[in-house]
Amino acid sequence: DGRIQENILPPLKAKENLDLKELKPDQHFTQPPARYSEASLIKSLEAEGIGRPSTYAPIISTIQDRNYVNKNEDRKFAPTEIGFTVNDLLVAHFPEVVDIKFTAHIEEDFDKIAEGAIAWTEVLKEFYEPFKKNLTAKYETVVKQKHEPEKTDKTCPKCGAPLLIRASRFGKFYACSGFPKCRYTASLTEETTDQNGKKTELACPKCLEGNVIARRTKRGKTFYGCSRYPDCDFALWDKPTGQKCPQCLSPLVEGKQGIKCSNKECDYKEKESVSQIKD
Repeated sequence: DGRIQENILPPLKAKENLDLKELKPDQHFTQPPARYSEASLIKSLEAEGIGRPSTYAPIISTIQDRNYVNKNEDRKFAPTEIGFTVNDLLVAHFPEVVDIKFTAHIEEDFDKIAEGAIAWTEVLKEFYEPFKKNLTAKYETVVKQKHEPEKTDKTCPKCGAPLLIRASRFGKFYACSGFPKCRYTASLTEETTDQNGKKTELACPKCLEGNVIARRTKRGKTFYGCSRYPDCDFALWDKPTGQKCPQCLSPLVEGKQGIKCSNKECDYKEKESVSQIKD
């Protein structure tokens, strides 16, 4: 191919002087790899020889159920704080186990076991003995690492004590340093923002202390809840408007067909949506 041959450099010698024939200042930006969707992740697993058709669904379900990833608005997987933490820990302490080639090799052994070519006890022994030894050593190392809460310049709106950033299985969050006397908590990344990253400035209609923020379920569906969760369990699927229903005083929400009452037993509705009113 003539086009390919043009890109091959001629034989060169060390410290050889070359003449500049042409300079093309073309600007290029490095693009990150596209995020995985369910389909593209399964396709990648197939290409790497990881998993089988019967295990793809459990894999997709597990990474979401354990809150390692969430789905964004494009239905693509985005890693969570806990996902980053687990990944960093495994890569640092068990690089062989999370290596793609290792997983593919184990899958091949499973196939051989199913075919009766090798005994399952042989495969298990080959893996488990060195893994157990490494696990015991790493366990002592990881346990000794204390995860101290991070200090912040924020104060607790409930008691005035300094707020700390703590970590849980669901990620990092704000917590009052006065715990257990004060049990105030708030979301770290979504404390006062909606799904578009804009401040909601809506007080929680239930506790009147937190803010209404956009959150996502493990399946990626957006809902609106109180920033003081789990101390306050206020939650709605539709976005609150900040107004109360004139009939039952429940919060009004912006539905697909316009503004309506969040109380299912109340039939109050308005024809115009919030966006239409603003326009």
